[in-house]
Amino acid sequence: MNKSITHKALFDHLDKCRPGLSTGGGSLAPVYLFTGEELYFADRALAVITDKALAGAPRDFNLDVFYGRDTKAADVAAQASTLPMMADRRLVILKEADKLRDFRELKEYLKAPSQDCVLILLAMGADRSKERTLSDMLPDSAVFAHFWRPRDYEIPDIVQKLARASGFTIDRGAVAYLSEALSGNIALTAAELNKVFNLLGERRHITEEDVRESAGDFGLPAVFELSDAAAAGNAPKAVETLEKLLRDGEEPLKLLAILSGNWRKMAAGEKAAGGWSGNKSPARKLPDGEIVRAFGCLMKADRELKGSPVPPRLVMERLVLELSGAF
Repeated sequence: MNKSITHKALFDHLDKCRPGLSTGGGSLAPVYLFTGEELYFADRALAVITDKALAGAPRDFNLDVFYGRDTKAADVAAQASTLPMMADRRLVILKEADKLRDFRELKEYLKAPSQDCVLILLAMGADRSKERTLSDMLPDSAVFAHFWRPRDYEIPDIVQKLARASGFTIDRGAVAYLSEALSGNIALTAAELNKVFNLLGERRHITEEDVRESAGDFGLPAVFELSDAAAAGNAPKAVETLEKLLRDGEEPLKLLAILSGNWRKMAAGEKAAGGWSGNKSPARKLPDGEIVRAFGCLMKADRELKGSPVPPRLVMERLVLELSGAF
């Protein structure tokens, strides 16, 4: 299995890449493979590569996006082998690369990838066996990045960097509030920071009061109530709380992110303490198998909310019933 690099190393690499060059030092790699759990940094990297690969080029003629579950590897390889039009490079993106039914044509292409194309393989959330299958096909010239979900202690530093990148400073209280309230979800944190930026006018320093005024409490008390009811197996109470949150206008993806963070923290607390002593959540009564099952349900709901025709309300209702042990 080819060794992956961190998102920090990837962005260091991309910072050194000059736009539009097809060969030589400072050029983009012909192939990138992105795996892992943190979509925010993967999306940022994808945007940077797109801008650099197609700098000044007509995108309609040089950008192709495929989805693994709906396409054949031969089609991806054919497009990647096509010469760019009025550009140094073309860009081919294969999302859900782990969902390809047959990897043979892709494997053949990767033995000698075109230097006139940047091929990006996205396999976010892929299991380890599919990740290994894809990474083992990569040529030496490829870049393989695994986007780990940041650990809790890393979140405050990331929040500060997000603020600095937009020309703002942020005080400790605001950092702590965002880090705790949004359970380490970087995409949600960035979105909430952007809301704060727009409210500050000429001021460039963010206080905790600014964050609270902009974002409110994110429905946190009710989400905690929802988590506790589900962990205690009280399905009626959990569903009732969910319905109230949705009626109040809370977005399903935001609810899912905070809910996932709550359960992740409960699991981490059990590991750190060797048990649930000191944790008042009803989840302390759940065996390890139930916690693992809960994470599986949360991941399935995340995929469905982002790429399924099922109405978000139904996805969340089923999730809450599953977490409550109703089925």
